[in-house]
Amino acid sequence: MRKIQLLALVVASFTVLFGMEAPGYVVITSSDGVKILVDGVHKGTVVGSQLILSLLPGTYTLAAQKEGYEDTSVVVTVQSGRSTSVSIELSQSKIIQEKIPTEQKKVVLGQKTGTINIYSIPFPTAKVSINGVNYGETDMRLTNFPVGKLTVKVDSGGQSLQADFTLKENETIDLQANFVDGKIYQLFTVIFDFPDDVEVTIDGNIIKKNESVVLIGSDHRVEMKATDLSRYEPSSVKQIKVTGNGSYELSPNFSEEHIDYVSTLYPGELVLVEKGSFTMGDTWGDGSNDEKPVRLVELTYDFQIGKYEVTFDMYDWFCEENGRKKPSDNNWGRGNRPVINVSWSDAIDYCNWLSEKEKLPKAYDDAGNLLDSDGSVTTDITKVVGYRLPTEAEWEYAARGGNKSEGYKYSGSDNVNEVAWYWQNSGEKYLTGDWDWDTIIENNCKTQEVGKKAFNELEIYDMSGNIWEWCSDWYDSGYYAKSPATNPYNYSPGSVRVVRGGSWGNDAAGVRVANRNGGSPVYINYNLGFRICRTAP
Repeated sequence: MRKIQLLALVVASFTVLFGMEAPGYVVITSSDGVKILVDGVHKGTVVGSQLILSLLPGTYTLAAQKEGYEDTSVVVTVQSGRSTSVSIELSQSKIIQEKIPTEQKKVVLGQKTGTINIYSIPFPTAKVSINGVNYGETDMRLTNFPVGKLTVKVDSGGQSLQADFTLKENETIDLQANFVDGKIYQLFTVIFDFPDDVEVTIDGNIIKKNESVVLIGSDHRVEMKATDLSRYEPSSVKQIKVTGNGSYELSPNFSEEHIDYVSTLYPGELVLVEKGSFTMGDTWGDGSNDEKPVRLVELTYDFQIGKYEVTFDMYDWFCEENGRKKPSDNNWGRGNRPVINVSWSDAIDYCNWLSEKEKLPKAYDDAGNLLDSDGSVTTDITKVVGYRLPTEAEWEYAARGGNKSEGYKYSGSDNVNEVAWYWQNSGEKYLTGDWDWDTIIENNCKTQEVGKKAFNELEIYDMSGNIWEWCSDWYDSGYYAKSPATNPYNYSPGSVRVVRGGSWGNDAAGVRVANRNGGSPVYINYNLGFRICRTAP
Protein backbone atom coordinates (compact mmCIF):
# COMPACT_ATOMS: atom_id res chain seq x y z
CA MET A 1 0.00 0.00 0.00
CA ARG A 2 2.84 2.42 0.80
CA LYS A 3 4.40 1.87 -2.62
CA ILE A 4 1.07 2.64 -4.32
CA GLN A 5 0.70 5.81 -2.24
CA LEU A 6 4.20 6.92 -3.18
CA LEU A 7 3.51 6.36 -6.88
CA ALA A 8 0.32 8.39 -6.57
CA LEU A 9 2.25 11.21 -4.89
CA VAL A 10 4.86 11.21 -7.67
CA VAL A 11 2.10 11.34 -10.31
CA ALA A 12 0.44 14.30 -8.58
CA SER A 13 3.74 16.15 -8.13
CA PHE A 14 4.67 15.66 -11.80
CA THR A 15 1.40 17.12 -12.98
CA VAL A 16 1.82 20.21 -10.77
CA LEU A 17 5.47 20.72 -11.61
CA PHE A 18 5.48 20.31 -15.35
CA GLY A 19 1.88 20.88 -16.37
CA MET A 20 1.92 17.64 -18.37
CA GLU A 21 0.18 14.28 -18.35
CA ALA A 22 1.47 12.21 -15.44
CA PRO A 23 3.84 9.29 -16.10
CA GLY A 24 3.07 5.60 -15.79
CA TYR A 25 5.31 2.86 -14.40
CA VAL A 26 6.86 -0.28 -15.82
CA VAL A 27 7.71 -2.97 -13.25
CA ILE A 28 10.37 -5.23 -14.78
CA THR A 29 11.15 -8.65 -13.31
CA SER A 30 14.39 -10.30 -14.44
CA SER A 31 17.71 -11.62 -13.16
CA ASP A 32 20.08 -9.30 -11.28
CA GLY A 33 22.52 -7.33 -13.42
CA VAL A 34 20.27 -7.06 -16.47
CA LYS A 35 20.59 -3.62 -18.09
CA ILE A 36 17.35 -2.11 -19.38
CA LEU A 37 17.35 0.26 -22.36
CA VAL A 38 14.25 2.25 -23.37
CA ASP A 39 14.22 3.09 -27.08
CA GLY A 40 17.99 2.59 -27.07
CA VAL A 41 18.75 4.69 -23.96
CA HIS A 42 20.03 2.97 -20.79
CA LYS A 43 17.55 3.60 -17.95
CA GLY A 44 18.63 1.26 -15.15
CA THR A 45 19.86 -2.14 -13.98
CA VAL A 46 17.81 -4.87 -12.34
CA VAL A 47 18.65 -5.30 -8.64
CA GLY A 48 16.85 -7.71 -6.36
CA SER A 49 15.11 -9.22 -9.40
CA GLN A 50 13.15 -6.01 -10.05
CA LEU A 51 13.45 -2.58 -11.66
CA ILE A 52 10.72 0.12 -11.70
CA LEU A 53 10.83 2.75 -14.46
CA SER A 54 8.78 5.96 -14.65
CA LEU A 55 7.85 6.81 -18.26
CA LEU A 56 5.53 9.27 -19.95
CA PRO A 57 2.46 7.68 -21.56
CA GLY A 58 3.26 6.02 -24.89
CA THR A 59 4.63 2.88 -26.54
CA TYR A 60 8.27 1.93 -25.94
CA THR A 61 10.72 -0.79 -26.92
CA LEU A 62 12.51 -2.21 -23.87
CA ALA A 63 15.82 -3.95 -24.56
CA ALA A 64 17.36 -6.23 -21.91
CA GLN A 65 21.13 -6.84 -21.96
CA LYS A 66 23.47 -8.83 -19.78
CA GLU A 67 27.04 -9.92 -20.28
CA GLY A 68 27.15 -13.43 -21.72
CA TYR A 69 23.43 -13.47 -22.66
CA GLU A 70 21.47 -12.78 -25.83
CA ASP A 71 19.75 -9.39 -25.97
CA THR A 72 15.95 -9.50 -25.68
CA SER A 73 13.43 -6.82 -26.63
CA VAL A 74 9.77 -6.33 -25.69
CA VAL A 75 7.27 -3.61 -26.60
CA VAL A 76 5.23 -2.07 -23.79
CA THR A 77 2.48 0.53 -23.71
CA VAL A 78 2.55 2.91 -20.73
CA GLN A 79 -0.64 4.54 -19.46
CA SER A 80 -0.81 7.65 -17.28
CA GLY A 81 -0.80 6.78 -13.58
CA ARG A 82 -0.90 3.01 -14.28
CA SER A 83 1.75 0.33 -13.75
CA THR A 84 2.59 -2.37 -16.30
CA SER A 85 4.42 -5.58 -15.29
CA VAL A 86 6.95 -7.19 -17.61
CA SER A 87 8.91 -10.41 -17.03
CA ILE A 88 12.08 -10.85 -19.09
CA GLU A 89 14.19 -14.03 -19.38
CA LEU A 90 17.55 -13.98 -21.17
CA SER A 91 19.20 -16.91 -22.97
CA GLN A 92 22.94 -17.48 -22.72
CA SER A 93 24.70 -16.12 -25.80
CA LYS A 94 27.08 -17.88 -28.14
CA ILE A 95 30.28 -16.25 -29.28
CA ILE A 96 30.46 -16.36 -33.04
CA GLN A 97 32.44 -15.10 -35.98
CA GLU A 98 30.48 -14.50 -39.12
CA LYS A 99 31.38 -13.90 -42.70
CA ILE A 100 29.24 -10.96 -43.68
CA PRO A 101 26.42 -11.78 -44.03
CA THR A 102 26.24 -15.56 -43.45
CA GLU A 103 29.34 -17.60 -42.52
CA GLN A 104 29.69 -18.30 -38.78
CA LYS A 105 32.60 -19.50 -36.68
CA LYS A 106 33.41 -19.58 -32.93
CA VAL A 107 35.93 -17.24 -31.32
CA VAL A 108 37.31 -17.20 -27.81
CA LEU A 109 34.73 -16.37 -25.12
CA GLY A 110 35.45 -13.21 -23.16
CA GLN A 111 33.73 -11.84 -20.08
CA LYS A 112 33.49 -8.38 -21.61
CA THR A 113 32.91 -8.24 -25.33
CA GLY A 114 32.41 -6.04 -28.37
CA THR A 115 32.07 -6.36 -32.13
CA ILE A 116 34.68 -5.97 -34.88
CA ASN A 117 33.86 -5.39 -38.57
CA ILE A 118 36.84 -5.78 -40.91
CA TYR A 119 36.86 -4.77 -44.58
CA SER A 120 39.62 -4.63 -47.17
CA ILE A 121 40.25 -2.68 -50.40
CA PRO A 122 40.95 -3.30 -53.22
CA PHE A 123 41.22 -7.01 -52.33
CA PRO A 124 37.94 -8.33 -50.87
CA THR A 125 39.22 -11.68 -49.55
CA ALA A 126 42.23 -10.79 -47.42
CA LYS A 127 43.22 -13.09 -44.55
CA VAL A 128 42.71 -11.76 -41.04
CA SER A 129 44.43 -12.60 -37.77
CA ILE A 130 43.99 -10.88 -34.41
CA ASN A 131 46.46 -11.34 -31.57
CA GLY A 132 47.99 -14.23 -33.54
CA VAL A 133 44.72 -16.14 -34.10
CA ASN A 134 43.42 -16.62 -37.67
CA TYR A 135 39.76 -15.75 -38.22
CA GLY A 136 39.24 -16.16 -41.96
CA GLU A 137 38.86 -13.68 -44.82
CA THR A 138 37.39 -10.23 -45.30
CA ASP A 139 34.80 -8.87 -45.31
CA MET A 140 33.91 -10.27 -41.85
CA ARG A 141 32.21 -9.50 -38.58
CA LEU A 142 33.42 -10.82 -35.22
CA THR A 143 30.76 -10.59 -32.52
CA ASN A 144 31.14 -11.15 -28.76
CA PHE A 145 34.88 -10.59 -29.16
CA PRO A 146 36.93 -10.16 -25.95
CA VAL A 147 37.72 -6.52 -25.18
CA GLY A 148 41.24 -5.16 -24.87
CA LYS A 149 44.22 -4.44 -27.07
CA LEU A 150 44.01 -5.91 -30.58
CA THR A 151 46.95 -6.50 -32.88
CA VAL A 152 45.24 -6.84 -36.25
CA LYS A 153 47.09 -8.32 -39.23
CA VAL A 154 45.60 -8.47 -42.73
CA ASP A 155 47.38 -10.29 -45.63
CA SER A 156 46.60 -10.22 -49.35
CA GLY A 157 48.41 -10.14 -52.68
CA GLY A 158 51.79 -10.63 -51.05
CA GLN A 159 51.27 -7.59 -48.79
CA SER A 160 50.89 -7.65 -45.03
CA LEU A 161 49.32 -4.81 -43.03
CA GLN A 162 49.38 -4.61 -39.24
CA ALA A 163 48.11 -2.11 -36.63
CA ASP A 164 47.02 -1.98 -32.98
CA PHE A 165 43.53 -1.00 -31.82
CA THR A 166 41.55 -1.13 -28.57
CA LEU A 167 38.09 -2.69 -28.27
CA LYS A 168 35.87 -1.51 -25.41
CA GLU A 169 32.90 -3.22 -23.80
CA ASN A 170 29.76 -3.22 -25.99
CA GLU A 171 31.61 -1.21 -28.64
CA THR A 172 31.51 -1.85 -32.39
CA ILE A 173 34.63 -0.87 -34.30
CA ASP A 174 34.98 -0.83 -38.09
CA LEU A 175 38.41 -1.45 -39.61
CA GLN A 176 39.44 -0.93 -43.21
CA ALA A 177 42.59 -2.59 -44.53
CA ASN A 178 43.65 -0.27 -47.34
CA PHE A 179 46.29 -1.99 -49.46
CA VAL A 180 46.60 1.12 -51.67
CA ASP A 181 47.69 3.32 -48.74
CA GLY A 182 49.38 0.43 -46.96
CA LYS A 183 47.47 1.09 -43.71
CA ILE A 184 44.67 -0.27 -41.57
CA TYR A 185 42.26 2.53 -40.69
CA GLN A 186 39.54 2.70 -38.08
CA LEU A 187 36.27 4.03 -39.49
CA PHE A 188 34.14 6.30 -37.31
CA THR A 189 30.41 6.95 -37.76
CA VAL A 190 29.84 10.39 -36.29
CA ILE A 191 27.37 13.26 -36.11
CA PHE A 192 28.46 16.89 -35.87
CA ASP A 193 26.43 19.67 -34.26
CA PHE A 194 27.30 23.28 -35.05
CA PRO A 195 25.54 26.67 -35.30
CA ASP A 196 22.86 26.99 -37.98
CA ASP A 197 24.54 29.87 -39.82
CA VAL A 198 27.90 28.11 -40.23
CA GLU A 199 29.10 26.06 -43.24
CA VAL A 200 31.40 23.18 -42.30
CA THR A 201 33.79 21.16 -44.43
CA ILE A 202 35.80 18.21 -43.16
CA ASP A 203 38.84 17.24 -45.21
CA GLY A 204 37.38 19.36 -48.02
CA ASN A 205 33.92 17.75 -47.98
CA ILE A 206 30.83 19.73 -46.96
CA ILE A 207 28.87 18.06 -44.16
CA LYS A 208 25.35 18.67 -42.89
CA LYS A 209 24.42 19.42 -39.32
CA ASN A 210 23.34 16.39 -37.26
CA GLU A 211 23.61 13.94 -40.18
CA SER A 212 25.77 10.82 -39.93
CA VAL A 213 29.07 10.74 -41.79
CA VAL A 214 31.80 8.09 -41.89
CA LEU A 215 35.35 9.32 -41.29
CA ILE A 216 38.47 7.32 -42.07
CA GLY A 217 40.99 7.57 -39.26
CA SER A 218 41.15 9.87 -36.23
CA ASP A 219 42.75 13.12 -37.44
CA HIS A 220 40.80 15.55 -39.64
CA ARG A 221 40.92 19.12 -40.89
CA VAL A 222 37.79 21.17 -40.23
CA GLU A 223 37.01 24.52 -41.84
CA MET A 224 34.05 26.61 -40.66
CA LYS A 225 32.70 29.63 -42.54
CA ALA A 226 30.33 31.90 -40.61
CA THR A 227 27.82 34.49 -41.81
CA ASP A 228 27.16 36.06 -38.39
CA LEU A 229 30.33 38.14 -38.19
CA SER A 230 29.22 39.90 -35.02
CA ARG A 231 29.57 36.54 -33.24
CA TYR A 232 32.18 34.54 -35.18
CA GLU A 233 35.29 35.07 -37.24
CA PRO A 234 34.62 34.71 -41.00
CA SER A 235 36.68 31.53 -41.27
CA SER A 236 38.03 29.11 -38.66
CA VAL A 237 40.33 26.17 -39.37
CA LYS A 238 40.89 23.51 -36.73
CA GLN A 239 42.43 20.05 -36.47
CA ILE A 240 40.17 17.63 -34.62
CA LYS A 241 40.76 14.14 -33.29
CA VAL A 242 37.85 11.69 -33.44
CA THR A 243 38.16 8.96 -30.80
CA GLY A 244 34.96 6.99 -31.26
CA ASN A 245 31.54 6.77 -32.82
CA GLY A 246 29.03 9.33 -31.60
CA SER A 247 28.23 13.04 -31.54
CA TYR A 248 30.73 15.91 -31.60
CA GLU A 249 30.20 19.64 -31.29
CA LEU A 250 31.95 22.15 -33.54
CA SER A 251 32.17 25.88 -32.96
CA PRO A 252 33.98 28.55 -35.00
CA ASN A 253 36.30 31.01 -33.34
CA PHE A 254 34.43 33.87 -31.71
CA SER A 255 34.95 37.40 -32.95
CA GLU A 256 36.62 39.98 -30.72
CA GLU A 257 33.30 41.85 -30.66
CA HIS A 258 31.51 38.82 -29.23
CA ILE A 259 34.29 38.11 -26.73
CA ASP A 260 34.01 41.71 -25.50
CA TYR A 261 30.24 41.28 -25.19
CA VAL A 262 30.51 38.00 -23.29
CA SER A 263 32.99 39.53 -20.85
CA THR A 264 30.24 41.92 -19.75
CA LEU A 265 27.86 39.05 -18.91
CA TYR A 266 29.69 37.73 -15.86
CA PRO A 267 28.74 37.44 -13.16
CA GLY A 268 25.63 39.15 -14.52
CA GLU A 269 23.68 41.90 -12.82
CA LEU A 270 23.10 41.06 -9.16
CA VAL A 271 20.52 42.59 -6.83
CA LEU A 272 21.27 43.13 -3.16
CA VAL A 273 18.64 41.58 -0.89
CA GLU A 274 18.93 42.95 2.62
CA LYS A 275 18.37 40.72 5.62
CA GLY A 276 14.95 40.60 7.21
CA SER A 277 11.97 38.51 8.27
CA PHE A 278 8.99 37.33 6.22
CA THR A 279 6.07 34.95 6.39
CA MET A 280 6.92 31.92 4.27
CA GLY A 281 4.38 29.56 2.75
CA ASP A 282 0.73 29.59 1.72
CA THR A 283 -0.25 33.00 3.09
CA TRP A 284 -3.38 33.12 0.88
CA GLY A 285 -4.84 29.76 1.93
CA ASP A 286 -5.18 28.36 -1.58
CA GLY A 287 -1.88 26.50 -1.90
CA SER A 288 -0.68 22.92 -1.56
CA ASN A 289 0.04 21.00 1.62
CA ASP A 290 3.80 21.26 1.13
CA GLU A 291 3.47 25.06 1.52
CA LYS A 292 2.22 24.59 5.09
CA PRO A 293 2.42 25.36 7.91
CA VAL A 294 2.92 29.05 7.25
CA ARG A 295 5.70 30.34 9.51
CA LEU A 296 7.86 33.37 10.19
CA VAL A 297 11.38 33.04 8.78
CA GLU A 298 14.33 35.30 9.54
CA LEU A 299 17.41 35.72 7.32
CA THR A 300 20.19 37.27 9.39
CA TYR A 301 22.46 38.15 6.47
CA ASP A 302 22.36 40.08 3.20
CA PHE A 303 22.71 38.21 -0.08
CA GLN A 304 22.87 38.95 -3.79
CA ILE A 305 20.71 37.23 -6.40
CA GLY A 306 20.64 37.37 -10.18
CA LYS A 307 18.48 40.15 -11.58
CA TYR A 308 17.74 37.74 -14.45
CA GLU A 309 17.74 33.99 -14.96
CA VAL A 310 20.98 32.63 -16.45
CA THR A 311 20.68 32.94 -20.23
CA PHE A 312 21.90 30.78 -23.08
CA ASP A 313 24.54 33.39 -23.95
CA MET A 314 25.95 33.09 -20.43
CA TYR A 315 25.74 29.31 -20.17
CA ASP A 316 27.02 28.64 -23.71
CA TRP A 317 30.26 30.47 -22.94
CA PHE A 318 30.71 28.26 -19.89
CA CYS A 319 30.30 25.25 -22.19
CA GLU A 320 32.79 26.70 -24.70
CA GLU A 321 35.44 27.22 -22.06
CA ASN A 322 35.00 23.76 -20.56
CA GLY A 323 34.41 21.65 -23.66
CA ARG A 324 30.90 20.70 -22.53
CA LYS A 325 28.06 19.87 -24.87
CA LYS A 326 25.62 22.77 -25.03
CA PRO A 327 22.07 22.06 -23.88
CA SER A 328 19.26 21.97 -26.42
CA ASP A 329 17.22 25.14 -26.87
CA ASN A 330 14.25 23.08 -28.10
CA ASN A 331 14.53 25.02 -31.39
CA TRP A 332 13.21 28.14 -29.63
CA GLY A 333 16.41 30.18 -29.93
CA ARG A 334 19.31 30.89 -27.59
CA GLY A 335 20.84 34.30 -26.89
CA ASN A 336 18.93 36.12 -24.15
CA ARG A 337 16.40 33.37 -23.47
CA PRO A 338 16.85 31.56 -20.15
CA VAL A 339 18.97 28.44 -20.46
CA ILE A 340 16.90 25.24 -20.26
CA ASN A 341 17.60 21.51 -20.26
CA VAL A 342 20.18 21.83 -17.47
CA SER A 343 20.28 19.60 -14.41
CA TRP A 344 20.93 20.67 -10.82
CA SER A 345 24.42 19.24 -11.24
CA ASP A 346 24.96 21.34 -14.38
CA ALA A 347 23.81 24.44 -12.51
CA ILE A 348 26.25 24.02 -9.60
CA ASP A 349 29.08 23.31 -12.06
CA TYR A 350 28.31 26.67 -13.63
CA CYS A 351 28.34 28.32 -10.21
CA ASN A 352 31.73 26.81 -9.37
CA TRP A 353 33.15 27.87 -12.75
CA LEU A 354 31.91 31.42 -12.16
CA SER A 355 33.52 31.46 -8.71
CA GLU A 356 36.84 30.41 -10.22
CA LYS A 357 36.58 33.15 -12.86
CA GLU A 358 36.02 35.69 -10.06
CA LYS A 359 38.83 34.13 -7.98
CA LEU A 360 36.41 33.12 -5.22
CA PRO A 361 36.37 29.85 -3.29
CA LYS A 362 33.97 27.47 -4.98
CA ALA A 363 30.64 26.87 -3.23
CA TYR A 364 30.13 23.15 -3.92
CA ASP A 365 32.18 19.97 -3.72
CA ASP A 366 31.76 17.10 -6.19
CA ALA A 367 28.98 15.61 -4.09
CA GLY A 368 26.96 18.84 -4.08
CA ASN A 369 27.73 19.79 -0.48
CA LEU A 370 28.18 23.47 0.31
CA LEU A 371 31.71 24.64 1.15
CA ASP A 372 32.97 27.48 3.33
CA SER A 373 35.83 29.82 2.44
CA ASP A 374 38.39 27.19 3.55
CA GLY A 375 36.88 24.47 1.36
CA SER A 376 35.31 22.58 4.26
CA VAL A 377 31.77 21.20 4.05
CA THR A 378 29.28 23.47 5.83
CA THR A 379 25.55 23.72 6.41
CA ASP A 380 25.81 27.38 7.42
CA ILE A 381 24.87 29.35 4.32
CA THR A 382 26.42 32.52 5.74
CA LYS A 383 29.90 30.95 5.50
CA VAL A 384 29.65 30.17 1.78
CA VAL A 385 31.59 32.74 -0.25
CA GLY A 386 31.34 31.55 -3.87
CA TYR A 387 28.49 31.69 -6.34
CA ARG A 388 25.73 29.20 -5.69
CA LEU A 389 22.05 28.53 -6.13
CA PRO A 390 19.73 30.34 -3.74
CA THR A 391 18.32 28.48 -0.78
CA GLU A 392 14.58 27.96 -0.94
CA ALA A 393 14.04 30.57 1.77
CA GLU A 394 16.26 33.10 -0.03
CA TRP A 395 14.42 32.46 -3.26
CA GLU A 396 10.96 33.06 -1.77
CA TYR A 397 12.11 36.09 0.23
CA ALA A 398 13.55 37.67 -2.93
CA ALA A 399 10.50 36.71 -5.01
CA ARG A 400 8.21 38.36 -2.45
CA GLY A 401 10.26 41.58 -2.65
CA GLY A 402 12.45 41.16 0.44
CA ASN A 403 12.00 43.92 3.03
CA LYS A 404 10.21 46.03 0.38
CA SER A 405 7.47 43.43 -0.12
CA GLU A 406 3.94 44.61 -0.94
CA GLY A 407 2.54 41.13 -0.27
CA TYR A 408 1.84 40.16 -3.87
CA LYS A 409 0.79 36.61 -4.82
CA TYR A 410 3.07 36.65 -7.88
CA SER A 411 6.53 38.16 -7.93
CA GLY A 412 5.78 41.87 -8.29
CA SER A 413 2.01 41.92 -8.77
CA ASP A 414 -1.34 40.34 -8.04
CA ASN A 415 -1.95 40.46 -11.81
CA VAL A 416 -0.16 37.42 -13.19
CA ASN A 417 -0.03 38.77 -16.75
CA GLU A 418 2.02 41.80 -15.66
CA VAL A 419 4.93 39.80 -14.28
CA ALA A 420 4.83 36.21 -15.52
CA TRP A 421 5.11 34.11 -18.66
CA TYR A 422 2.73 31.20 -18.15
CA TRP A 423 0.50 28.95 -20.26
CA GLN A 424 -1.99 31.62 -21.31
CA ASN A 425 0.43 34.31 -22.55
CA SER A 426 3.65 32.50 -23.55
CA GLY A 427 2.55 31.54 -27.09
CA GLU A 428 1.39 33.06 -30.33
CA LYS A 429 -1.95 34.19 -28.94
CA TYR A 430 -3.52 34.65 -25.52
CA LEU A 431 -5.28 31.45 -24.45
CA THR A 432 -8.54 31.26 -22.54
CA GLY A 433 -10.56 28.47 -21.00
CA ASP A 434 -9.18 25.51 -19.07
CA TRP A 435 -5.51 24.54 -19.03
CA ASP A 436 -4.90 22.07 -21.87
CA TRP A 437 -1.49 20.72 -22.87
CA ASP A 438 -2.42 19.98 -26.50
CA THR A 439 -3.64 23.56 -26.89
CA ILE A 440 -0.43 24.87 -25.30
CA ILE A 441 1.72 22.99 -27.82
CA GLU A 442 -0.44 24.04 -30.78
CA ASN A 443 -0.11 27.65 -29.64
CA ASN A 444 3.70 27.38 -29.71
CA CYS A 445 4.01 28.33 -26.05
CA LYS A 446 7.65 28.50 -24.91
CA THR A 447 10.26 30.44 -22.97
CA GLN A 448 10.67 34.16 -23.62
CA GLU A 449 13.67 36.46 -23.40
CA VAL A 450 14.47 37.45 -19.83
CA GLY A 451 13.42 40.84 -18.49
CA LYS A 452 10.44 41.43 -20.80
CA LYS A 453 7.80 41.45 -18.04
CA ALA A 454 7.60 43.90 -15.13
CA PHE A 455 10.07 43.47 -12.28
CA ASN A 456 9.20 42.99 -8.61
CA GLU A 457 9.74 45.33 -5.65
CA LEU A 458 13.51 44.62 -5.73
CA GLU A 459 13.70 45.05 -9.53
CA ILE A 460 14.22 41.32 -10.08
CA TYR A 461 12.66 39.81 -13.20
CA ASP A 462 10.86 36.54 -14.01
CA MET A 463 10.68 34.98 -10.56
CA SER A 464 7.14 33.98 -11.48
CA GLY A 465 6.91 31.90 -14.66
CA ASN A 466 9.13 31.57 -17.75
CA ILE A 467 11.17 28.68 -16.26
CA TRP A 468 11.32 26.72 -13.05
CA GLU A 469 14.51 27.55 -11.13
CA TRP A 470 16.77 25.16 -9.20
CA CYS A 471 17.49 25.92 -5.53
CA SER A 472 20.28 24.53 -3.31
CA ASP A 473 18.00 22.67 -0.87
CA TRP A 474 16.88 19.07 -0.92
CA TYR A 475 13.10 18.94 -1.33
CA ASP A 476 10.95 17.61 1.51
CA SER A 477 7.18 18.05 1.32
CA GLY A 478 7.01 18.18 5.13
CA TYR A 479 10.03 20.43 5.68
CA TYR A 480 8.07 23.49 6.78
CA ALA A 481 6.83 21.71 9.89
CA LYS A 482 10.36 21.04 11.14
CA SER A 483 12.64 23.64 9.54
CA PRO A 484 14.47 26.19 11.69
CA ALA A 485 13.02 29.68 11.82
CA THR A 486 16.41 31.29 11.23
CA ASN A 487 18.39 30.88 7.97
CA PRO A 488 16.67 27.60 6.97
CA TYR A 489 18.47 25.35 4.50
CA ASN A 490 17.49 21.71 4.02
CA TYR A 491 20.78 19.83 3.70
CA SER A 492 19.36 16.40 4.63
CA PRO A 493 19.87 14.20 1.54
CA GLY A 494 16.79 13.09 -0.37
CA SER A 495 15.97 12.09 -3.92
CA VAL A 496 15.00 15.49 -5.36
CA ARG A 497 16.16 19.10 -5.16
CA VAL A 498 13.88 22.12 -4.78
CA VAL A 499 12.60 23.94 -7.88
CA ARG A 500 10.69 27.22 -7.67
CA GLY A 501 8.77 29.78 -9.72
CA GLY A 502 6.74 27.79 -12.23
CA SER A 503 7.18 28.05 -15.97
CA TRP A 504 5.71 29.05 -19.32
CA GLY A 505 3.63 25.84 -19.27
CA ASN A 506 2.03 26.21 -15.84
CA ASP A 507 -1.28 27.76 -14.87
CA ALA A 508 -1.44 30.83 -12.63
CA ALA A 509 -1.44 28.73 -9.45
CA GLY A 510 1.85 27.18 -10.54
CA VAL A 511 3.68 30.52 -10.74
CA ARG A 512 2.73 31.83 -7.27
CA VAL A 513 5.70 32.87 -5.10
CA ALA A 514 4.72 30.26 -2.49
CA ASN A 515 4.51 27.31 -4.90
CA ARG A 516 7.21 24.69 -4.42
CA ASN A 517 8.23 21.39 -5.92
CA GLY A 518 11.27 19.27 -6.68
CA GLY A 519 13.19 17.41 -9.35
CA SER A 520 15.94 14.79 -9.45
CA PRO A 521 19.42 16.41 -9.48
CA VAL A 522 20.10 14.81 -12.89
CA TYR A 523 16.73 15.74 -14.39
CA ILE A 524 16.62 18.08 -17.39
CA ASN A 525 13.58 19.61 -19.04
CA TYR A 526 12.64 22.37 -21.48
CA ASN A 527 11.00 24.36 -18.67
CA LEU A 528 13.80 24.18 -16.11
CA GLY A 529 16.81 26.46 -15.56
CA PHE A 530 18.32 28.56 -12.75
CA ARG A 531 19.60 31.91 -11.48
CA ILE A 532 22.72 32.53 -9.39
CA CYS A 533 23.10 33.81 -5.84
CA ARG A 534 25.83 34.48 -3.28
CA THR A 535 26.10 35.60 0.33
CA ALA A 536 26.88 39.32 0.34
CA PRO A 537 30.57 39.98 1.06
